Amino acid sequence: MKNLTKIFLFIIWLNQLFGVFGILLIDFDLFLSLSPISLIFTFLIVVYSNIEVSYKSFATIIFIFSLSIISEIIGVNSGLLFGSYYYGENLGYSIYGVPLVIGLNWVVLTVSCGNIASYFFEKDKYLSIFFGSILMLLLDIVMEQVSGNIDFWYFNDESLIFNYITWFLLGACNQYFYQSLNYTKNLVISVNVYLSFIVFFLILFIYLKFFI
Repeated sequence: MKNLTKIFLFIIWLNQLFGVFGILLIDFDLFLSLSPISLIFTFLIVVYSNIEVSYKSFATIIFIFSLSIISEIIGVNSGLLFGSYYYGENLGYSIYGVPLVIGLNWVVLTVSCGNIASYFFEKDKYLSIFFGSILMLLLDIVMEQVSGNIDFWYFNDESLIFNYITWFLLGACNQYFYQSLNYTKNLVISVNVYLSFIVFFLILFIYLKFFI
C-alpha cells in the first residue's frame, strides 16, 4: 500500500505541475482543455485511496456528487444559491449548464478536506465538519481569482458573498455525510491533493497577475 501511495503521489504532482507548466509554456488553450481528464484522474485516486468497498461508502459518494451537481444546476439556471454565474468550455461535457466534472471536484474536495479536518479534530465531529468546510471555502477563494481567465466559470456579480456563503454551507453538508463514514482514510493523499490544487491555482494567479 505504501508503494501504491508513492505512485499516486507522483501522479498527483505530475498531473498538476505538468498541467500548469503546459498551460503557461506550451499551449495555453490545449492544456486547459485537458482539465477534465486531470480532474477524473484525481477523482479516481482519491476515491480508490479513501473509500472502502461498501454500500454505505458508495451511496455517500453518489449522494455528495448528486447534491453538488443539483445545487450547481439550480445555481447556474436561477442565479440563486451561488449568485449569477455560468461555466465556460474548458471543463468539458455539461448537463443543464454544469460540467459533470464539477460534481467529481466536489467529491475530491469533500474527501480531501474532510480527512485533513478529521486528523486535527478527531474527537469533535462538528468542529471537524466546520474546519473541513473552511478548507473547502479557502480553496474556492483561491480558485475564484483565476477561474474566468482560464475559461472555467464566470461571475456576473461584483460581490461573491453569496457564492462563498453557499460554498461553505454546501461544503458543511457534504462534510457531515462524508465524516459519518468511520474507517481509516488516507491522510497523505488528501494533504497532497489539497496542496497540489493550491499550488496549481496560485502559480496561474501569479503568472496571470504579474506576467501578462
